[in-house]
Amino acid sequence: MAKFTTSQVFIIASAAFLGGLVVSLFSSPQSGAENRRRLLNSTEDIKSKLKETGRDFKNKNLPDLYEATEKLGLTEDDLIPNG
Repeated sequence: MAKFTTSQVFIIASAAFLGGLVVSLFSSPQSGAENRRRLLNSTEDIKSKLKETGRDFKNKNLPDLYEATEKLGLTEDDLIPNG
């Protein structure tokens, strides 16, 4: 069985997605203008959800990593492998 690289898998998945999108648009009972409007609304919804998620993540109170690791009680010798 052939092994694919990550970029090959991404290209294949993208092509399959776009192919499915094209087939669904051509076989849709709605007009082209209505399909474009629905597609535009969907992408705007996704865009706003991504912005909201980004804002939530940015405003999340993440701990200070230096402060968190100081509480572990590790010394520098514990962190550096003996070579």
